Amino acid sequence: MTKIRGNPLEVALAHETRKDIVRTMQGGAEFSTVQIQEAIGVTRYHLYHHLQQLVKAEIIENHRDQGRARWWRLTKEINLGDNKSSIVQDTSLLPSEALSLIENGAEMHWIETPKSARDAIAAKKMLESISEEWGIELNLPFTFTPGGILIIGKPRN
Repeated sequence: MTKIRGNPLEVALAHETRKDIVRTMQGGAEFSTVQIQEAIGVTRYHLYHHLQQLVKAEIIENHRDQGRARWWRLTKEINLGDNKSSIVQDTSLLPSEALSLIENGAEMHWIETPKSARDAIAAKKMLESISEEWGIELNLPFTFTPGGILIIGKPRN
């Protein structure tokens, strides 16, 4: 199996569980392994795997051990770019047709995909299937997993 090559930060944050860890840790100075595990809802084995990937990318560090507890903290500020309101604030990310709909009062709905990797892959496959059926070139990167789907409706006039 070939390794995925690219920006180590982007590769590390390509997995939804690692993004969830970073989101959780952005709210405080430090977290124990147990606190992170409870917030994310994964097994200890899987959590350690993801924590080690984030350590390798120098996103977090195990900065102290107290008894059997390990304490983790972010080493740098990470912008995951998944703030639901930021998609409208940075209009350069939107196609002109979508921007026009929003400016004219379109109704928007955000559908968050489930947190498990299996469900995120299923959501990606669903999007790929819809794009193929409608003849739309999607070209999603191999590491892309949707965090949600933004639906923009036509404005009611």
